[in-house]
Amino acid sequence: MKTVVIGGGSIGLAAAVVCHRAGHQVSVFDPVGFQPVQPTVEMDARVWALGPKSTGFLSDIHAWSPDARVCCYRSMRVIDARSDARVTFEDPRLGHLVEAHWVRNQLLKTVGGSPIQCQQQAVARVDPKGCVILEDGQTIDSDFVIFAEGRQATTAQASGFEWLDGGYHQRALVGTLHCEQPHDGEAFQIFTEQGPLALLPLPDRDGEHRVSLVWSLPTDAADALAQCSTDMLAARLARLSEAARGALRFVSEPVWIPVSQHALKRDALGCLLAIGDTAHGILPLAGLGANLGFADVIALQQALRSHPSAAGDRLARTVARERCIDHRTVAMVMGLFSDVFRSDQPMIQLGRSMALRTADRHPLIRSLIQELAG
Repeated sequence: MKTVVIGGGSIGLAAAVVCHRAGHQVSVFDPVGFQPVQPTVEMDARVWALGPKSTGFLSDIHAWSPDARVCCYRSMRVIDARSDARVTFEDPRLGHLVEAHWVRNQLLKTVGGSPIQCQQQAVARVDPKGCVILEDGQTIDSDFVIFAEGRQATTAQASGFEWLDGGYHQRALVGTLHCEQPHDGEAFQIFTEQGPLALLPLPDRDGEHRVSLVWSLPTDAADALAQCSTDMLAARLARLSEAARGALRFVSEPVWIPVSQHALKRDALGCLLAIGDTAHGILPLAGLGANLGFADVIALQQALRSHPSAAGDRLARTVARERCIDHRTVAMVMGLFSDVFRSDQPMIQLGRSMALRTADRHPLIRSLIQELAG
């Protein structure tokens, strides 16, 4: 079977690997190219909190290994800034914090050792029967096409997928911080009045402690804060995080990134399948985006194993059907979290407090949340 993957990010490369392992003739197209990103002295601002399902899958395809730039976290403490409610998750296998570029570099090594074809070309569109039209007008026939081009889904929309705006247009502040107090492998998240703020554990550097920041804010609040100096921002973060990691200092320039929720009306059209952020973009409240993307690839891997002779349209339908409930559930929950934790209404604040307290008292509820997070 001839398979084309559109997008050379981590999700697209992982999909290419599992299709190659299933015996497909695979080509990956990405106009940006396939050069690995050289690591900098400090950790990159964009990190992923990968759960055990994601890391187990990456290990299975030989794209995961111990590394000094990977940090295991064994607990997660979530608190509400406007009450004393909190919930703590503890598990030796809770997850790992890793740079997004590091994961892609590992996958590029795996792809480089295979006959997968990597083409630095842009795809204009694909028809439902799998005819790939490149921007220069060339056409390529294929049996199965996977769209993993990222949140904009430009080629997917040009190919007939309908993009649905899920709202919640915000901006997120991400960056790497020196922290006064050690994190001891704990991920910390506080729901502030303006939005969820997470300080995620990173490996120490030269004896100094490091955390990764993710703070999601409404656009107007983000615009105002973007005018502040990094020192002012760091002081504000230390105060809002209730000094959970002591004094904070940015070790590199923080980055503001736009965030929102979206979905496709359908993830499968004929032999075309959309996965990852192309199919479902969510708010970064719990670092779920990458885990959801790898869960899509795991579903693809299972479909290929269960139906080794299936045509492209059947594979696309099978994966889309398998993943649709999870996609909708996570989008609904993340939107609800965003609404509930920003509200100042007394009854909603009471309900919020009761929900956290209930989760903290019942291991089964915590286990279900961990399962949802991957």
